[in-house]
Amino acid sequence: MQRSWWVCLLALFSLGAGGASAAEKPYVIKVGPALVYLDAGAQQGVVVGDIYAVVRPEEEQDALVGLVTLIRVEEHFSIAEIGYRAEGEQFEILQRAMPLAEWEARPVPPQMHRPAPHPGAEAHAEEGRWSLHLTGGMERSEGENERSLGLALGRELSERVGLDLGFKMAGELPSERTQYIGELNAEFLPFGGEGMRPYVSGGPSLRQLHGAGQTALKWGGQVLGGVEVPLGRWQVRVEGGYQRVAVWSGVRDVSGWLGQVGVGMHF
Repeated sequence: MQRSWWVCLLALFSLGAGGASAAEKPYVIKVGPALVYLDAGAQQGVVVGDIYAVVRPEEEQDALVGLVTLIRVEEHFSIAEIGYRAEGEQFEILQRAMPLAEWEARPVPPQMHRPAPHPGAEAHAEEGRWSLHLTGGMERSEGENERSLGLALGRELSERVGLDLGFKMAGELPSERTQYIGELNAEFLPFGGEGMRPYVSGGPSLRQLHGAGQTALKWGGQVLGGVEVPLGRWQVRVEGGYQRVAVWSGVRDVSGWLGQVGVGMHF
């Protein structure tokens, strides 16, 4: 009889432990402008494409912070893209996450309103997907130096790919030659993730050249490499590379090397 009692107790304990493990919800362990990291990975059975609701506790009911979609799953953690953020909420470390189906199935007190957004409904408002950069630097061609000043609008298409559309002016020192330059660059970040990230970029350019009483419109292109350093919503870039421009009037060649520093903000 005593042995049967111990067997029953052990069975109840095992069931209780399994239930606690199943109810365990992952934590947010890192937050970026467009990504969050969860402490649940392949060992916990999560897969790429899963949608999670990130919540914060309140007295009567957890409040929805936003919805995220897993885009990368490692053994012990996963990376998710922010698809929706509730008005007035911010993603923070140690918030809990639960599968979207579990969030939608939860019992809600009658006096509370249950928001049920779709991850794509607010795609146009994804925080951190756009950026605006102010850049300044030097360009060197035919043994002469030029200062440059530019403004670029960036769009992050994924964790590793982005596009930049920019306009800048460059002026030769000490003469009066001036260039007005429009550029479209595709950016590739080989390591993705957050923090300091190296990248390479390149694309076509269109230049309007002024000097010696003449004006010319020339096509060109550039290849750049650099590193970007996030500072909250702000970002610093340092880059350098080579630009190729069609020869002006069969004589003037403004192709050459460049280096520049940029400061930008995500929005």
